Amino acid sequence: MLKIKKILAPVDFSERSEHGVEHALAVADRFDAALVLAHVIPPSPYEYAAFEEGFYAAANWPTLDNIREGLDRQMSALVAKVPSGREVETILRRGDPAHEVGKIVKESQIDLVVMPTHGYGPFRRFVLGSVTSKALHDLSCPVLTGTHVPHLEPIDAEPYKRIACAIDLGPSSEGVLGWAHELSKACADDLIVIHAAPRVEVGGAYGDWFPPETIGQITQHGKEHVDALLARLDIKAEVHVASAEPVSYACKTAQGTNADLLVIGRSSHEGLLGRLQQHALGMIREAPCPVISV
Repeated sequence: MLKIKKILAPVDFSERSEHGVEHALAVADRFDAALVLAHVIPPSPYEYAAFEEGFYAAANWPTLDNIREGLDRQMSALVAKVPSGREVETILRRGDPAHEVGKIVKESQIDLVVMPTHGYGPFRRFVLGSVTSKALHDLSCPVLTGTHVPHLEPIDAEPYKRIACAIDLGPSSEGVLGWAHELSKACADDLIVIHAAPRVEVGGAYGDWFPPETIGQITQHGKEHVDALLARLDIKAEVHVASAEPVSYACKTAQGTNADLLVIGRSSHEGLLGRLQQHALGMIREAPCPVISV
């Protein structure tokens, strides 16, 4: 049984990161999990850039002591939006944001991290955009990343009714699919499995491409393997398989099936997840819904 006891939501106090907190709360409510809100101010600028207020970060970089009172007020205002009865821990730190997020995950035994793909506000050029990318590479726990559409509406109390899971049939597919299945049992009505079989070019004029029937054969072969995996795990799911480019196929299928959440595999270890691992960031960028990378 899937257990999520503690959820971390890094925030920069932008509207987008507050929306990430809403998603974290939705999962916390489903699993009765504690919520950790963390804000990290970088020790120095990652690039020579101006704040929105008009002064240069390189010349006026604040210390945590200088701005703690203001940050405390912002954090308190954010906590006040959390429904009463939900356990909330707040953390303020100074350091490399991605590194500090990793430390918090280990120190607090975090089961899930919820991060927007991009942040806004004074730190928007170097906080929750690049930090999310680095965290996805470094963290070992599942990470839920929010879709980066310009305007985000408040989410439902039960936002994940249809969960899609993209697998590449590599060594880690069983674990990724099992995780998605356990999540779907806890909070969804449907599980959708997506597999992009190898893409081939057919009908070459010089006879060096594959014959047209190859696509059908590859697709059928992939579907048989997906069906066998589902049978071995005793999972019932809606299955979509095609010979296609993984990122575009997974995202279009998630959109076409009205998926509320896409679960994919993620690893920093080369070769562990094959083609799907290589395209994980692309799926996170292009997905029409939030993504949990396991």
